[in-house]
Amino acid sequence: MSIAEVGDSQRLSRLLERVAELQAEKDRIAAEAKKVNKALEAAEQLAVEELRASGLDGVRAAGKSWFTQEWFSVTVPAANKDAVLEIARRVCPEYIGVNTSSLKSWLKERRQEGGEHLADGTPFAGLVEEWRTVRLSHRTLG
Repeated sequence: MSIAEVGDSQRLSRLLERVAELQAEKDRIAAEAKKVNKALEAAEQLAVEELRASGLDGVRAAGKSWFTQEWFSVTVPAANKDAVLEIARRVCPEYIGVNTSSLKSWLKERRQEGGEHLADGTPFAGLVEEWRTVRLSHRTLG
């Protein structure tokens, strides 16, 4: 082995050691982020419960205006896909294609007050499945 090869070998060894150090740091930060995310999720859920129980909206704290917001997710069971596509072509032709995001948007625009589900009162009633959650939201105050 020549002197040049020994130098190259040592440089490569140091580089690989640096890669290993950075991988370990990345793993440590990811574990910490996971821990913080879990604590944040729990704190947000408690805040949602407190806001809903208080009946308040737009509570100002920490330079932000806090409120709760409903978030929806919809899916079309495989057995209902053809029926949903047929109805969509008829009632919302403005959409070139139908995906769950565009369907959810269409349903939200036509949401019936007091309806238990987004699709209530529409031709899609009973054909789509829905998940609803209330999340904490905020606007930063100027």
